[in-house]
Amino acid sequence: MALDTRNADGTAWLIKVPYALASVWKAACEQSMAGQVDDSSEGPSLLGRIVTAPTAEDGNVSFLELPETMWAEGIPRRFKLQQMPLPPGDAGNKMHVMSYEVPPSTSPGSDGGANGRRVVPRELTRPRVDGTIQQRMDMVPMVKDEKGEWVLDSEYLKLVRSRTEQAAEKVRVVGYYEDSVDNDLANRAQQKRVERDISARRKATVAAAKADNLKRPRLEKDELEDVLFRLFERNSAWAFKALVTETRQPLMHLKAVLEGIASQQKRGPNKDKYELKPEYRSKTKVPGT
Repeated sequence: MALDTRNADGTAWLIKVPYALASVWKAACEQSMAGQVDDSSEGPSLLGRIVTAPTAEDGNVSFLELPETMWAEGIPRRFKLQQMPLPPGDAGNKMHVMSYEVPPSTSPGSDGGANGRRVVPRELTRPRVDGTIQQRMDMVPMVKDEKGEWVLDSEYLKLVRSRTEQAAEKVRVVGYYEDSVDNDLANRAQQKRVERDISARRKATVAAAKADNLKRPRLEKDELEDVLFRLFERNSAWAFKALVTETRQPLMHLKAVLEGIASQQKRGPNKDKYELKPEYRSKTKVPGT
């Protein structure tokens, strides 16, 4: 959708408004739009009026004066409009005021729709340029002291100081549970839950191991020895876990038969592995070698 630039030549000011004043302005605007405020007598001064006063050092200085209806506690009555520099650059880098018009999603109709309305396709928001920023200002709550010099407003300084103190206050509260019967019962219940969980896991592990042993067919001693001899033909040294995986025999039965024909090495490169005893090594030789 094309950008509407018909009002781009309009002049606009960009003014930084303090939060306290912005809150008062927002409430006044909402009351005015709701018809609760009669602004016909005050006209443009409903939110304040800008006056210009000449000074010897700064030339003409502009001020914003608030109406009496906005003299809230801590809000300065007069703000000095201090001019701020605009971003450097040519005409293509100027700041503009943008607005977006949101089209309605429904429109009246007489084609039998619900409540006499028919749904129309939703349109995109239409952007528009309402003006170009010519002045950039900062609202400084300043007043003249006895010497005629500009100083910060004392009421505004009180407001800023009170906000700083409120922000520094600690809102977190650390509570401690006192020793009581309820807390003691809760701790005991939690401890029992943990113990039951540990016991259940231990029983599940033991049951799984027993079920695994029951699934393995138990070989006779001679049959298991023949299986072990064939394994030692493949490799001269075996770890016990590897033999368990290869034979799929109950642990105690396998260990009893294994220790009858092999011995566990205590040192050397095959430490903790099983090797055939010298009197059984001839049985692992392949015939014809």
